[in-house]
Amino acid sequence: MQTGLRALLEFAAKIAAIRTSGPFHLCPSCDQKRTLLYAKYLAKDLLLDLPHRQFVFTIPKILRPYFKSDKRLFGEVSKLIFSLLSNFFSLAAGRTLLCACVVSYQSFGEFTRFHPHWHVLVLEGGFTTYDRFVYLPLGADNGMLQVWQAALLSMFLKKGLIDQTRVNMLKDWKHSGFSIDSKTRLFSKADREALGQYVVRGATCAEKIHYDPASDTVIWTASPKGFYKGKSETFKGFEFVDQLVAHVPPRRVQLVRRYGVYAGKIRKQWQERPSIYRLAPEGWQKEHPYKGPPGATTLPEEASRTETPDAWSRLRKQSWARLLQMVYEVDPFICPKCQGVMSVVAIIEDPKELTKIIDWAKQQEQERQVTFCARSPPDLALASV
Repeated sequence: MQTGLRALLEFAAKIAAIRTSGPFHLCPSCDQKRTLLYAKYLAKDLLLDLPHRQFVFTIPKILRPYFKSDKRLFGEVSKLIFSLLSNFFSLAAGRTLLCACVVSYQSFGEFTRFHPHWHVLVLEGGFTTYDRFVYLPLGADNGMLQVWQAALLSMFLKKGLIDQTRVNMLKDWKHSGFSIDSKTRLFSKADREALGQYVVRGATCAEKIHYDPASDTVIWTASPKGFYKGKSETFKGFEFVDQLVAHVPPRRVQLVRRYGVYAGKIRKQWQERPSIYRLAPEGWQKEHPYKGPPGATTLPEEASRTETPDAWSRLRKQSWARLLQMVYEVDPFICPKCQGVMSVVAIIEDPKELTKIIDWAKQQEQERQVTFCARSPPDLALASV
C-alpha cells in the first residue's frame, strides 16, 4: 500500500475512533481478509444446498440522511425486509412457511458515496410446519415493490422521522426512488461464495485509490467493468476522510444478520430435524453429528458426539498462507526454484535479526546481477589454437 495512503487511512481511523468512542482501524487488507473468510463461511457452513436468490433493496435519496444520523436504523429495516419476504413466499405457497435469508447492509457505493442499501441472500422457498421444503423460484414484482415502499414509509412515520405530508409526496412521485432487484440466482457453492464476497466487501479498495501527499488529493478510479466504466473522481484529503468515516458502524453492531432457518436459534435444531439436516452444507455436517430419530437420515453408525467450535471462529484463525493463495493465486509455501513444498522452521520477530536477513538478501541479489554480466572476449592466442 502507498505510504501516503496508509497515513491517510490511519488518520481516518483516529477520527472514527473518536466518533465511535472506541478503537478502530481502516485497512483494505483486513477488509479483504474478512471478506474472504465470511464468504467461505457462508458457502461451506451456513447456506443450505438449495437454490438461492439475491434481492437488493434501495431507498430514495431523500431518506438516506436518516441512516447517517441514526446508524442503528438499518437493523430495524433488515428485520422488516425479512418479514416482507416471508409474507411474500407464504402468500405464494398458500401456507405459512419458515423462510431463510442473510441480510447484509452496505452504506457505501462507488467513490465512497453514502448510499444505504441491503443485499439479501434468500432461500427460494421455505419449510412447512413438518419441515417439507416448498420450492418457489420467484423474484420481485411490482406488488412487492409497492409493499416495500409502503412498509418503509409506515415505519418512518411511526418513528416520527417524517410526517404524513412527506409520505404523500413520496407516494405521488412517478419515480419514487424505491427499487428491488432480484435477477441474480445462486445454484452452486461457487456462486454462493463469489456473491458472498461481494455483499460483505469493505468500503475501501487500495487498487482504486491513489493519494498525492504533495497536493493532498485522493483520486478514486472506478472499475472499468462496472457501471462507471473507469470514471475517476478527485477529493481533497479531509473531504475523502469525512466521506469514509461516515460508513463506520457503531461499536459491536453486526452489519450482516441471519433470519429464519439461518438464525442461531433455529440452526441449533438442525441436528434434530432430518429434512433440514440432509440439506445442510457438507462442512457443517462433518462437525455436527445427527441427533434426530434413528433411520431418518443416512449417517455413519458410529458418529462422533464431541462438541466443536463455531465455524466462523475457526475460519478467522485460518493461516495467512491460505489467504494469500486465495487473493493472489500464489502459494507462499511453494519453492520458486524447485517447486517443492516448504515448511515453517522458525518465526523471527527480532527487528535486528530481520534487518540482517534483509541486508543479506539484497547483497545476494546484487552479486547475482554481477555474475550475469557479459564476460570479456577470449585471449587471441587461445582463440588461434
